[in-house]
Amino acid sequence: MEFVLFEKLSDLSGVELVMLLSAVVLSAILIFAALRYRKADHAAPQNRTRALVYGALCVALSFVLSFIKLFSLPMGGSLTLCSMLPIAAYASVFGPRRGFAAAFAYSLLQIIQGAWIVHWAQFLLDYIFAFTCYGIPSLFPNKFIRGLTVAGLARLLCSTLSGAIFFAEGAAEAGWSNAWLYSLAYNGSTIGAEVILCIVVALIPAVKKVIGAMKTE
Repeated sequence: MEFVLFEKLSDLSGVELVMLLSAVVLSAILIFAALRYRKADHAAPQNRTRALVYGALCVALSFVLSFIKLFSLPMGGSLTLCSMLPIAAYASVFGPRRGFAAAFAYSLLQIIQGAWIVHWAQFLLDYIFAFTCYGIPSLFPNKFIRGLTVAGLARLLCSTLSGAIFFAEGAAEAGWSNAWLYSLAYNGSTIGAEVILCIVVALIPAVKKVIGAMKTE
């Protein structure tokens, strides 16, 4: 396990660097737009424009946070700075249709950011299904922490299945006799840790206030 907080950012170049800078600029623009929109329009709090603005903002924020890795594992996988939290919050506020759409869009960004593919089923499990799980909090209205937890566990399930089926040789190399337990432990050290981190951050009063404001505008 290698701690690489912000080290990854200094190593970015080419397409990855352009994507990160674009996401940062887009986030700043969308934050400004959201604040302007909040002041300008109180008559229709659930209209399409508001949903689109917040959706784009949350996807962009999650994408930016995905570049900030607290530590990385040698065979892939990393603990990011709560990258699932913005999309999970958006899904919780705006419902299943918009929530899963935003999560799916984020899964496509993760593929563009860099995908490791050995099989089409592994691709679906590790990218499309895993990150689209971030829309699950939309199924738990007014119970955000529960939805956040289920979303994290669903992504962990996807990654554990992928690891045990398609990367079983890694278990033997690490001295584990059971590929399923190894995959669960391996993925749990990053995905599980991030879910716990997201829950802790979501319980911070200032963060709860922001999510509450999204609901009540």
